[in-house]
Amino acid sequence: MSYAQTTRVPVERSRAEIEKTLMRYGVNDFFYGRSAERGGGIGFKYKGRVIKIGVPLPNKKEYDSEQKYNQEYRRRWRVLLLALKAILELVDAGLVSFEDEFLAQTCLPDGRTVSQYYQPLIEEAVEQGKMPKALLPGI
Repeated sequence: MSYAQTTRVPVERSRAEIEKTLMRYGVNDFFYGRSAERGGGIGFKYKGRVIKIGVPLPNKKEYDSEQKYNQEYRRRWRVLLLALKAILELVDAGLVSFEDEFLAQTCLPDGRTVSQYYQPLIEEAVEQGKMPKALLPGI
């Protein structure tokens, strides 16, 4: 059984809990966005870094009812809340660094995340079996 599989908590409440949790760990700026085609997401600023995390919509074709589809979307928001609580507690306890845990979701100056920027380069490296110069520092 998946975490929060039967949750009835509305997305809005999960989002509010996420914001409250982030503020408790020192986040000052928080934003939320929603797209009818892609789903929703959050962003926040922590120690000068802008972090962006999407919560994509489930694939409607995988669900036999609107109720199950909506249930999955609510579940995804609960999962994000759980993950953020765990990660921020690890950072707060000094077991991991914020930078390591949120590197992939860190926004670059052009608005893309580190993951969005590097993913095509990594895929190319895997296909070619060698390191691309764009991933090597100082080259």
